[in-house]
Amino acid sequence: MLVVHQEATGSIPQEESSIPDDGPDNEPDDEDPRDRDAFEIEKAVMEFRDEPSVFHDEYPDSESDEDDEAGRERRRDNIRGGGGNLYYHQKFFSAIAFKEAVLDHALKTGCNIAQYRYDKDKLGYKCDGDGCIWRIYCSITKKCARWRVNVYKDVHTCNPNGDCEMLKVPVIARLFLDSIRKEPLYFMPMKIEEIIKRRWKITVSRPQCQAARRKALRWIEREHDEQFARLQDYAEEIRESNKDSTVEVQTVTNEADKRYSTDSTFALMR
Repeated sequence: MLVVHQEATGSIPQEESSIPDDGPDNEPDDEDPRDRDAFEIEKAVMEFRDEPSVFHDEYPDSESDEDDEAGRERRRDNIRGGGGNLYYHQKFFSAIAFKEAVLDHALKTGCNIAQYRYDKDKLGYKCDGDGCIWRIYCSITKKCARWRVNVYKDVHTCNPNGDCEMLKVPVIARLFLDSIRKEPLYFMPMKIEEIIKRRWKITVSRPQCQAARRKALRWIEREHDEQFARLQDYAEEIRESNKDSTVEVQTVTNEADKRYSTDSTFALMR
């Protein structure tokens, strides 16, 4: 049975020009970094769960099975955990939150979801599978100041073939960002390609994975530089707010006469 949801006063938006498909090394970041940061903060707040207190005479259960190679492989495969569930009149706190939900749906179904509409207050995605009628449209309206799904055809009438237009270089980079940060030598392009094929039954090219890994490494380096640049500000704030404290920021200087942090960068003493 096909279920079609749509606002009574609206119509399915007409398709606009297709999103350009640049080469992997030339694909720009497709979002404002500030919007992405706001999304990550909001997501972290929503997912935060306070941990129970640990008493000195109690020890947490050991997870020895996670210390073997099989356990490490399970963790490495756990790249994405979104449910991919979408529904009519579903609300989102930002456009990026909506895009992430659609991405989860694409990964869950393996269908070739592609963006067909992009405006400041409108986003639309459709399935590019052969003859498929799946489509979703989300926007901010006068009736609802938050992003809300106003059109949703929630049935796929195609058979997934391993293609997914959503998995462009910046998306792959974000999917594997934390994993590359933890194990940069393990998550090489061939391994990224293999995991995507095994986990989501989606085919991506080796050059895409190479470009995505390079982009993720650039993000990690930029993130490190930005955080390190604020270390002295953080130290000064502690000195200002805690008059009795002594703060030491420990750095070393490289051959280019540039300071960088060590593993024990920050020390706070009363």
